[in-house]
Amino acid sequence: MENIRKTPSLEAIILQHYLPVSKAALAITLTTITILSLLPVDNIKGIDLTFWNLPVAADKIAHFIAFLVISGLIDSFCYQDAFNLKKAAIAAIYGIWIESLQSLTDYRHPSFWDIVANCVGILMYWMLIPLFKITPILRVRWQYKETTHLETTSEHVDK
Repeated sequence: MENIRKTPSLEAIILQHYLPVSKAALAITLTTITILSLLPVDNIKGIDLTFWNLPVAADKIAHFIAFLVISGLIDSFCYQDAFNLKKAAIAAIYGIWIESLQSLTDYRHPSFWDIVANCVGILMYWMLIPLFKITPILRVRWQYKETTHLETTSEHVDK
């Protein structure tokens, strides 16, 4: 009976693979958003992209959600520090960079209101951090920091 293993919890599995998953998620998200932001709104060689013509409110909500997620991923990737002005500025600069790239195309146009929606998403992430810290799966970000810190501290004490 001693050979029976206890199945690790989902949080334990995420905690074990936290940093590689954070890096991959941030890279995939930024690449996907960059590509989607630069695609033409009209049809591309027979592919129907009519879903892309969102009403203005839905477009701003999409920007808000995207930058809420990007802020969380940046915070997870740079887990050593709390979410701060530096991390918020990185996310905001990425949004401004995307809008600038759109100005270089003939089929997409930059929007001040997109940047505002991006910044509101960043600010909302910052405000929701206390809630995220008590949400079962999302709190892993802060547990990882504490686990890593405790391991590093114990290594220095052992030496």
